[in-house]
Amino acid sequence: MKRAFPPRHRRIAPRRAAQGREFFAVMQPPAVAPTFTWRGVVDGAARGLVLTPTPIAFGLAVGVLAASKGLTVLEMALMSAWVYAGGAQMSSLQVWTEPLPLFALVLTVLAMNARYVLLSAALRPHFGTLPFWQIYPGLAIFGDGNWALTMRDAAGRRPDAGFLLGSGLVMFVPWIGATVGGHLFGQMLGDPRRFGIDFMLAALFSTMAVGFFRVARSVAPLVVAIAVATVVERLVPGPWYLFAGACRQPRGGAACRSGLTSSRRSCCSGWRRSPAVSAVSS
Repeated sequence: MKRAFPPRHRRIAPRRAAQGREFFAVMQPPAVAPTFTWRGVVDGAARGLVLTPTPIAFGLAVGVLAASKGLTVLEMALMSAWVYAGGAQMSSLQVWTEPLPLFALVLTVLAMNARYVLLSAALRPHFGTLPFWQIYPGLAIFGDGNWALTMRDAAGRRPDAGFLLGSGLVMFVPWIGATVGGHLFGQMLGDPRRFGIDFMLAALFSTMAVGFFRVARSVAPLVVAIAVATVVERLVPGPWYLFAGACRQPRGGAACRSGLTSSRRSCCSGWRRSPAVSAVSS
């Protein structure tokens, strides 16, 4: 006898309804009012140290590339402090030519960093009632990794904006130092191709990309982004392939929503774009 199954829409509808209820429950204001404490800053800095090696390694590579493009140490330091976006800085420097393709670079940076709009929105239910001078410093320097740590911490205890600031500082300060150090190292090397050091950039990105293949569902968006960027690079002159690939990057919105709906359990299991976040989650 064949077993009768209900129609597919009847099986999926209750599950989606449950996910929707959980999502809106997470988006409700916290039961305990958020706060900002210096103890939270220290705690965030201590727990954020696990993320520090990634911006250091990436920053050294960005600094070497900036030196080969003719930027000064001061320009590199200001760029790292003001932009503070490793992938966007690397992409911009790769096509840094004269005349500068300003419009294409702006669109590329916007596409690569659009996910921070969603990540910031995910933090608002936890910290939205705080005055701006307590939450904005942390928002100005947060990244993928310490966002995940902060979401996990806020779900497990009273939300503390100091934790966001502290965990961001241990990524922000080493990032600036690493890019400056990489720039000085690049100046001593001169042309990195003489020693084969230019391969370091490709090796670094290949190593970081391994984290994308830890979850099978994250492979398809990455492959599509690579394919789109490759086709556009062959057909369209200029740096437009960067913008095309960034627009097809792994779906930050879907990952962010997944992170929101699972915040009661782990608060960062849904955000799989960064290998550092995957390491923290595991």
